[in-house]
Amino acid sequence: MRIRWAMAGCIVLLFSCHVNTSSVDAGIDAEIRHQMDSLNKAVIGGVTGKDPARIKSICSDSLWAQAGNAISTQILHNQKALDSGKFRIRNQFYLANYGSTLPATMHRLKGNDHDYILTFMPLNAETAVTLGYFADTIESFSLTTAYGKYNDTWKLNILQIGLLKIMNGDAIDWYHKAQRDYNNGYLVDAGNDLLLCEELLKPAGDFVHYIKEKEINETDQRLTAAITQRYPFPLKDSLVSTKPEIFKISLNRTAEGYFPIVLYNTRLSLSDSGKVAKENNDVCAHLGELFKGLDQGKRFMYFRVYGRLAGDTSGKAYLEFKKESKKGNGLL
Repeated sequence: MRIRWAMAGCIVLLFSCHVNTSSVDAGIDAEIRHQMDSLNKAVIGGVTGKDPARIKSICSDSLWAQAGNAISTQILHNQKALDSGKFRIRNQFYLANYGSTLPATMHRLKGNDHDYILTFMPLNAETAVTLGYFADTIESFSLTTAYGKYNDTWKLNILQIGLLKIMNGDAIDWYHKAQRDYNNGYLVDAGNDLLLCEELLKPAGDFVHYIKEKEINETDQRLTAAITQRYPFPLKDSLVSTKPEIFKISLNRTAEGYFPIVLYNTRLSLSDSGKVAKENNDVCAHLGELFKGLDQGKRFMYFRVYGRLAGDTSGKAYLEFKKESKKGNGLL
């Protein structure tokens, strides 16, 4: 499963590197912060209002020359509605008197697992960077901007949008959830947790890296190997009399959030929906015996049942089922 918004990644190749700061957040001069907020307001208006001309008006010549067409196309055609009223600032940085030809590195270290490093190559003696996001329940997208001072005018040098949170959890939250599930023996849940963690690891492309990134990647490899050894799919569900064959467990993105989905083959005809539904009830009833923890704490579980319709020779079709639990409220 890969999750990407159209804007993500379009400008990553323009800059990469390391960053040190002169001022951070409240330590930045109030007038400079006011200018940053005004600039960000224009960018946010252009993104949420599908108005690339508004962004072009504050872009540096180099950024627009290299990525202007991509920015315009992706803003106009993105399918994710972002609400300007939900924009929040994570951190802001101001870099003064930067004359080096070497990369700069901005750290935001608070002594916890959510610490990160922001890296890029400044193009100007003064640079102002904002890491923000659009707060939402299902998916929160980040907005990273960097402005350089050209004579007396600030211009946009970097624009990056990526996925920051899913169901109110960022990459680190889902990593912690994966660790808890793994320690409890909930291997499939832990695998799904890491799917989401992986999608959230780079909310600003190669500009932002969590301090825990290397550890997370190593855990992902170890856990994937453990799951593969424990559950060599496809698995025949011998606890159900019709012996359906489960071949994949993943995540289903819905209007309510992300929830587990179990995919299996049935020997029954999909045309007999009553029998298929009864079999699905049996699969659901025994799910926790096959996959420890998978039947616990989920608001919804989804099932996709593959088979054949009567008279169909074109290939496989499927039916979907949705189970609701009043005890569960999601994955986290």
